[in-house]
Amino acid sequence: MDGPLITAWTIRIALLALLASLLLRMAWPWWQVAERTRRVVWTTGCLVFLAHIAAGMHFYHHWDHGHAYEATAQQTEDTLGIRFGGGIYVNHLMAIVWVGDVLWWWLAPASYRQRSPRWEQIIVGFFLFIAFNGLVVFKEGGLRIAGILGFSVLAITWLALHFVTKPARSLAETSDP
Repeated sequence: MDGPLITAWTIRIALLALLASLLLRMAWPWWQVAERTRRVVWTTGCLVFLAHIAAGMHFYHHWDHGHAYEATAQQTEDTLGIRFGGGIYVNHLMAIVWVGDVLWWWLAPASYRQRSPRWEQIIVGFFLFIAFNGLVVFKEGGLRIAGILGFSVLAITWLALHFVTKPARSLAETSDP
């Protein structure tokens, strides 16, 4: 497999893992998937996202961050009419946040489970903003359609689950092993 295919498929797999993880998180009260499974899906998405960044830097930018910045600025100008390369830093921030979140979940799972729902909303919102821009704003054709379908699945799932009463948990159930 060549560099462009590696770069393309690593982001596709990372985004599919992100989608799967978000669907598992939303469906938790109705469909109880083990925490370890949810954590592995989240971790896999993170690791493949890091592989995507490494592949892009290696195959497209030859580990030259200045080149990556300029290529991002050109792509932004071509798409939005504004020359801005700062999107590269947004991707780096996403990687840092995702790695931090994964480490938190593995190293302090009890603390992770008790974190503020606002923190979860901020992270998910940030990741969805990046994914939407990467798939819907900056891509064309099949990838844009796939992005729209993925976001539609998330929105429909959220709406369906948002308006359904959450199932009551029995006293015998523990706090999500």
